[in-house]
Amino acid sequence: MTIFLKSTRLDGTDFYSGQVDYASALASGEPLPELSGDVEFPGGGWYHLATVPTECVGMSWPCRLFEVEPVGDVCMDTAHPHKIGARSVRVLREIEAHRVFGPQGEQVAALIECCRTLSAAELDRLYTAWNDARDAAWDAAWYAARDAAWLAARVAARDAARVAAQDAVWDTVAAWDAVRDAALGLLCRDLIGQHPGWDQGAYDRLTGPWRDVIGPIHPDDGDGDE
Repeated sequence: MTIFLKSTRLDGTDFYSGQVDYASALASGEPLPELSGDVEFPGGGWYHLATVPTECVGMSWPCRLFEVEPVGDVCMDTAHPHKIGARSVRVLREIEAHRVFGPQGEQVAALIECCRTLSAAELDRLYTAWNDARDAAWDAAWYAARDAAWLAARVAARDAARVAAQDAVWDTVAAWDAVRDAALGLLCRDLIGQHPGWDQGAYDRLTGPWRDVIGPIHPDDGDGDE
């Protein structure tokens, strides 16, 4: 059975226009107003839904996540295999927002939150550790990444790290690379072994600097040499 999902702003409205209120539709139990469907999908005239939580295109973090079902006509596009268009939508329930980041979503969300409290000293140590470890592991993880989820995680982690830095004297770009790599490696942890070059060693090289300086990022990570 296919599950359809919609990611929204924290107030329950859509990211694109801010006018479609999925939270209110859940409370009322009534389908959202029917759209025309007279524009080629993807485009206006359709509600855009995802078939997997990591492909809620256009989302940002933090967000809310709803399970929904299409009502009436549905449009599919082979160029967008995880996306459908619906003329109307019924909102069934709200589910954990961290699912937008995939199987490690809870840990990715925790890493982003941790970025908000990093000290200047931690950021400096993080960059030093990262600078000693970087290699082709990043490319392997990037090819394995889920596009929408990675974009949202990257932007949220970057913004959180900037808030933490504030007036600290550190190389913003360099420290951000270390934060970015940890988020990317964690996001793709369940895909280890499924893409060329993306193996346990590559994961350890991307996440090792964070794990050495800040601490664990996933309960199943071992204590081996990163």
